[in-house]
Amino acid sequence: MAAMICTILNDENPIMFAKQELHKYAKDVQQPIQYSFVLGLENDFIQNGFIEQPFFQESCSIDGFQLIQKENEIYIVGANPRSVLFGVYEVCKKLFGYKWASLFPNERINFNKEKILVPTINTGKMRRRGLVVENYDEPDFLLQLIDWAAKQYINELFFTFMLWDKVKHVVTKEIEKRGMSITLGGHSMHYLLNEIPVSEKKQINFADASWKDLIINKIRDFCSETSSIERLSLWPADIGIEDDQPFLAHYIAFSEQIKIQLPQINVEHIAYNAGLSWKMLELTDDVKSSKSVNTLFAYWGRNYQQSFRKEERAINALQKWRDATNVTQKQLTVFEYYSDHFMLGDLFPPLFKRIHEDIELFHQLGIENIVNLIVPYLPKENAAELDLLYPWKSIQLMNGYYFARLSWGDAFEEVEKDFYSIFEEHQAEVKQALGKIETVISGVSKWNVPLFPNRIIDPEKVENHHDLQLISNEIKKWKNDIEPLKGNAVKEIVDPYSMVCFYINYLYEKLDDYLSKWKDKRE
Repeated sequence: MAAMICTILNDENPIMFAKQELHKYAKDVQQPIQYSFVLGLENDFIQNGFIEQPFFQESCSIDGFQLIQKENEIYIVGANPRSVLFGVYEVCKKLFGYKWASLFPNERINFNKEKILVPTINTGKMRRRGLVVENYDEPDFLLQLIDWAAKQYINELFFTFMLWDKVKHVVTKEIEKRGMSITLGGHSMHYLLNEIPVSEKKQINFADASWKDLIINKIRDFCSETSSIERLSLWPADIGIEDDQPFLAHYIAFSEQIKIQLPQINVEHIAYNAGLSWKMLELTDDVKSSKSVNTLFAYWGRNYQQSFRKEERAINALQKWRDATNVTQKQLTVFEYYSDHFMLGDLFPPLFKRIHEDIELFHQLGIENIVNLIVPYLPKENAAELDLLYPWKSIQLMNGYYFARLSWGDAFEEVEKDFYSIFEEHQAEVKQALGKIETVISGVSKWNVPLFPNRIIDPEKVENHHDLQLISNEIKKWKNDIEPLKGNAVKEIVDPYSMVCFYINYLYEKLDDYLSKWKDKRE
């Protein structure tokens, strides 16, 4: 078979990597590929006479790309180097039949040699589409995640400083060659203040100026390590405050000081109800929205069984931040917990329809930035063998796939079709099961606030609660609803279908166990 011809018009790192990726995935196509490819930026194509005039507008300058087919030649035109890579992956999906909907390595592909590529400008619905990685320092998984994320047009990876210190030697080059941006921050204040005695159990005093230059100098050193570090999002400790504290204004002022001293870095502050403290989340009369730094809105405590519009206090707070950031012309980003195995626990629900409705809502509100938190599943002490086999990486990625595709702007029906296609002859069965599970199990999240700081999966930690009967009744109903979906127990997870079979049986077994434990609390 003759080698496929691919020409690049630009030697920037992500474009050279895009060429490598195109050759890599074309090799697995079992039919001759009669096309040749040309890769580059819009200006490269104009200068070389391939196209006559620019077609990218400012609205698509972030990650826009276009595929132009001229007989047996295909141009992959990007608004930036990263989007050239995205264009290559689009060819791999539309022409070669790749899906990359899971982390399983074997994937059936179907080359469509009759496919006509419509010259439509592709661009992200959300300008910022990020994955936030909590302190999970398994390099192999992070490398898998980075590779998968670029294939789904994620443009940002977010690390805490502690995690970045542990993994940067492994992941930096992989992120750089994909052109993705890096955000550093998270709950890292105590880590950065390790030279100053500060109790881990106490909130940081942002009115104290004595330590601020020390931290900012440390941040400057981190940011000098790679040009991919483009944003700082440093949060307070995950500890609530008393409602009479002028906390948020002091914290925002510190973020503004960072921006003054590190003007080359994008800086944002978080608005977050740590410990269910609304004073840390809401924009009130005594707090001014910043004119120099952006805002990350992270409401913890959602009931994912219902629309965000029904979270009345939270949606009001979000709209106030939106209005205020519009006035100051600063960015507002929504932080969501779709892949958080702490908040959602081992009764982790698919949230496909909720993610779709959320992104549509945020877009209607004029919000163009969203990130999704990934928190690993950690088995409890004396965990059962089943818990140790729980494939949390593949399970959280189901929500991650919908998040990535829908935040890019793909139609929900198209995302569904691609996702369920990986289950081959079991598509209808899996779609029915996961749809039912989303309807039923997404209700676990509504108990996070009433049981705080515990969850519905923590009966051993709850001393007394007035809703014990209601909790038992709900779990019993969930168990009865899931039982008809249960099949034979799966001993080995080898593909997406066996993973889903394990997942359904696992949910049923956990519901049975929690029902017994909550019943014991009542006796």
